[in-house]
Order: sequence, then structure tokens, then C-alpha cells
Amino acid sequence: MTAQLKNEIKNSVLVKAGPLPSFSKLKTKEMFQAINYLVSENKKIIKDIEKLKKLSWTNFVHKIEESDDKISKAWAPIRHLNSVMNDPKIRIQHEKCLTLLTSHYGKIGQNKKLFNQYDKFYKENKNGLNKSQKKLLEDTLKGFMLSGVHLSPKERKIFRECQDKLAKLESKFEQNILDSTNAWSKNFKTKGSLKGLPESSLEIAAEVAMLKKQKGFTLTLDQPCYMAVMTFAEKRDLRKTLYIAYASRASKKFPVKGSWDNTKNIEQILKLRQTMAGILGFKNFAEYSLSTKMAKSTNDVITFLDDLKTKAIKKSKEEIIVLKKYAKSKLKINDLKPWDLAYVAEKYKNENFGVSQEELKKYFPVENVIDGLFKLVKSLYGINVKLKNTKNVWHPDVRLYEIYDKENNLRGKFYFDLYARQNKRGGAWMDECVQRRAKLNGSIQSPVAFITCNSSPPTKTSPAFFTHYDVETLFHEFGHGLQHMLTKVDYAGISGISGVEWDAVELPSQFMENWCWEKKVLDTFAFHYETNKKLPEALFKKLLSTKNYNSGMALLRQIEFSLFDFLLHMNDTNNKKNLAVKVLHEVRQETSLIPVHSSNKFENSFAHIFSGGYAAGYYSYKWAEVLSADAFMAFKEKKLVDRKVGNNFMKKILETGGSKPALDLFIDFRGREPKIEPLLLSLGLK
Repeated sequence: MTAQLKNEIKNSVLVKAGPLPSFSKLKTKEMFQAINYLVSENKKIIKDIEKLKKLSWTNFVHKIEESDDKISKAWAPIRHLNSVMNDPKIRIQHEKCLTLLTSHYGKIGQNKKLFNQYDKFYKENKNGLNKSQKKLLEDTLKGFMLSGVHLSPKERKIFRECQDKLAKLESKFEQNILDSTNAWSKNFKTKGSLKGLPESSLEIAAEVAMLKKQKGFTLTLDQPCYMAVMTFAEKRDLRKTLYIAYASRASKKFPVKGSWDNTKNIEQILKLRQTMAGILGFKNFAEYSLSTKMAKSTNDVITFLDDLKTKAIKKSKEEIIVLKKYAKSKLKINDLKPWDLAYVAEKYKNENFGVSQEELKKYFPVENVIDGLFKLVKSLYGINVKLKNTKNVWHPDVRLYEIYDKENNLRGKFYFDLYARQNKRGGAWMDECVQRRAKLNGSIQSPVAFITCNSSPPTKTSPAFFTHYDVETLFHEFGHGLQHMLTKVDYAGISGISGVEWDAVELPSQFMENWCWEKKVLDTFAFHYETNKKLPEALFKKLLSTKNYNSGMALLRQIEFSLFDFLLHMNDTNNKKNLAVKVLHEVRQETSLIPVHSSNKFENSFAHIFSGGYAAGYYSYKWAEVLSADAFMAFKEKKLVDRKVGNNFMKKILETGGSKPALDLFIDFRGREPKIEPLLLSLGLK
């Protein structure tokens, strides 16, 4: 590398990262160069620290955190762009960076000299450390052990090789889903076959057709389009066509030919995870996963899920009988199929509850919902959210906001990227952009979050609307964002969501969903986009009556995913061939109330567990929902939007990050351990 090139990299926007990523100046070709430079600097710092005789927080722990933070701030926008603006050039850079970082941090996790320095520093300074510093060092030492620092040289090498291969396979798994999703589309010259689809969906389909230089209307597998067809399309064959395409993504059964089959990736991922767990002395990967979670044993998780399953099955069977009868008598569907469920459920809901998603959407223009969300958090926590005008974003739809507390201190910033588009990963998520940490001069680095959704965009003739489900999704992801941004912990490793047990990390997000069912809150933002009238009491009551409509089936579906994930990772056999298919089939014997179609290859696109960090942890959604329902009950016991309870929740849960075990934090807030009754009540199971 020439001196000039090295100097250019040193001064690039990724290496010289400011408070926010410079998306407008970011050059794709600089991505790997920047990460490579920062990793080499990190290596030098660690080499120096290995030789230090006198260790202090400043010359040791803080110095490593500072270097890691530079890497983190450069990697975050690369990782994010790969998810929201995916193209071949970004993908290549992302893969190179991921490979380098996985290898680098894998070696650090097994660095015995560095481990000994941490161990020595912890033992010598234990009594002089504050609680947060102690927790950070204890987590760090545990991380070394779970990375195999204590293993023999041969085992360490195998473990690292597994880590490197696993990172590549997980990334490939996700790319295959995105590529197969983008590869499928179906064009219709006229509206005839699209009867039942809302006008807004038709308008988007017409715009997609224009972009593809086609006439008429083009349907895709993007979530808003797929859900509109499954819920409203009157032609059964159309619903079946989209169902088969969506359910078979990233598999050999996918109707478009391509090299996106995830079957072998799944087998290799499972094998590598089992090998890593075995090397560390765990019976299986599920046990390894639980070593950093709230749940104490695999038996605890299975018992928890089985108890919920028993309650859900009874309600689900009653719900499916109702839908089958209705489908037969009113819609002339004698044999209910998977592609009929959402359509029949919507028709039944419309007729028996008087609630139509399309009617309801008119009360949830996106701008109103955002405004209502910000009003709610101001009422609960005394924080103000302000829009920051900037063109320094990755897409014209993206907005940047800042959060200030009641003393007008900046607490954090976040980006909203709310609409579905091509080359953007499906689903919704919150990701860290910048972490809060204290600098040596005492100043605080403000945390920054990426908050991403995939709802329908505005059209030429109408604003963007949310379904009620979209409203819940936005509130959910913002809950994650609040935990990341409102933290008051000064060390990156345990600030925000870092260091929080994975099966407790959904507490703040699921907690936020509850507010979407409260009239007092809806009255602050649910106004009809044309008349500006509030959501009528009668319509709200109808909406509320649907809260637990088919909740048994919805719960059973989540339990199916959770059991499949956990039992799959509890399996300790070395032969992983077709294991996912077998385990899923066994779970479905108890959880599927209508036959699964042969095209369904759900496991091949189950990104949460094969590429999204939820391996042997999908149960966390329900585990954390026990905590969130009980936490929300604290507000219900008062006057609902209660500042005193809100401040307590902010102080005990949102501001504390991973500085204490999640159970301790919950007890601090609630004054006792969590109870399951509030969850059962909210699901209509009690």
C-alpha cells in the first residue's frame, strides 16, 4: 500500500467517523479498505496492551473500547446498507469486511495474553470498580471462555474455522432469501385477475410495472404486496400462486430457477454450531446459547413452551372450526387451504366485527402515527423528539430525528426508513449505528439507531397509510430504539441493548405494542385522513374486539417456530441431513391445524434463526412477552399514561442497559418477580 493511499484511507469518512455516518460522501470502494485499516490499528493496540506491566482503566479497558468503537462506527453503515440498499458492489464489500471482522474478533476471543491481562486487572481492582465496570469485565471474561480461550491450540483452530465458515454461511442464507424474493414477479395487463385488491395496492402494482417497463400491474413478493393479495384477492388461484412462491423462497421448489437453495446452508450451519458447542463442552448448541440468557436450562424453555402450547391448542381448534364453517357456508370454500386463511379471516372479521383493514387504515396516515408515537413517549418519559433536516441519508424516504430530555440534553438520534422497496431486506428491525459511551474528556458519545420497517409507500394520489399491525410494528421497533438511545450506561459493552440477555431484549419493544390498543393513546393520532375526525368509539370497540381474534392460532404459530428452533438446536447428532425437515414435521404434528402444502419450505427462509441472531433463542419473543405484559400492567394499575410509572420504567429498564441481570432490573421496577397472568389475560387465554 502506498503512503498516499494509506493517507487517503486514514482520512476517509468511515475511518474519520463523526457523530453520524456520512452517507452522502461514503464511497463503496472504500468500505473494505477502511475496515482493514481500523483492524490493523486495533491489532497494534492489543499488541501494546499485551506487554503492559501496569494496567489502568484508561490505558487498558478504555483504550480497547475506543478502538473497537471506531471499527463499530465504520462497520454499522456498511452492514446497514447491505440490508437496505443491497447491490452487487456493496455485497462484495460487505462480504470481505464480514470475513475479516469474524476472523479478527475470533482470534481476539482466543488471545490468551489479552485474556490474562483482563483476568489480572479484574482480580487486582475488583474492590475499586463500580458495579457497571464489574459487570463489563465479568461479561468480557465470560466472552473469552465462550470463544474458546481455554482450549488446546488444535481445538482453538477448529473453533475459529467454524466461526469463519458460519459467518459466511449465515450471510449467504440471508442473501438467498433477498435474491429469490426479488427474482419473482407476475404481471397482469388488466385489473380483472386482481379483483378485491385495495386501490392503494393496485396503484403501487402499477408503479412497479412502470419501473419494470411493463404494462398494467406487477405483483411482487415484497411484504405489503404479498399480504394484500393473501388478505384481499378474490381469485383463489392468485392467492395460491403467491403463497407457493413466498413459501418456497430460497428452496428447490421456488418457481424461478436460480442458485438460491438454502437446504445445504442449513445443514452446514447446524453442523458448525454443534461442533462449536461440543468443543466448549456443551451437549448441544441450545445449551451453549442459554449460557448468556435468562432461562437457566433447556428444560425450562421446553416446559415454558409446552405450557403455552397446551393453552393455545384448545383456543386454536375452536378458531379453525369457526373459519372452516364460515368458508364453506359463505365463501363456497369446502377445503380450507393455507392460502385461504388470511382471506377467510378478513372476510369473517369484516362481517362479524364490522372491521375492515382498509377502512381502519384511513385513520392511520403515517405522519399522524409518527406524531402520536412521539407524543406518547413525551407523556411517559418527558422526552422530545425533533426532526433534523438533512440530505445525508441513503434514500430520499429516510428521515433523521433527535431525542432531547426535559433538561434539553441530547439523548440520542435515530433514522426512520419505513417503506418497502426492491433490494431492501424484508421485515422490521432496530440496529445500532453508534453506541453510547463516555470519552476520556468526560463527554458522552450520543447513541444512534437505525429503525427499519417495510410498510406500503405513498402513491401519486394518496399519502402512506399504516395498517394497525404496521402501527404495532413501528411502536415495537421504536421500543428497541428507546432502550438503545435512552441508556445512561457509559461503557459500550453494556450500554443500550449490549449485554442484555437475549431472552429479555424484547421487553421494551413488546411493551410498546400495548399502547396501540388503548383509546386514550389512539385519540392522540388516529384521525381520518380526509375528515380529520377521531377514530369513532364504535369502530375502536370493534377493533378491540378483534384483539384476540384468532389469537390462539397466532400464538400456536409462534410456538411452532420456537419449538422448531429450540428442538433443532437441542439435537446433538452429527448427521444434519434433512434434520430441519424432520424436526419441523414432528413439531407440526402437534401445532398445524390444517395440512401444510408440499411447496412450503418455511425453514429455508427462517432468517431469524439461520442468519439473524435468534438461534436457539426464538422462544425469547414469548419469554420476554411475560415481562412486557407484566410491566404494562404497572401502568394499567395507575392512570395508564402515568409519568411517575413512566419515569420509573425509564430509570429501571431503559436507562440501565446490560449493567445488571435482566431479572434484577425487572424486580427493581416491579418490586417482585414477573408473573405470567398478565400475558395470559392479554392473549385472551384467561
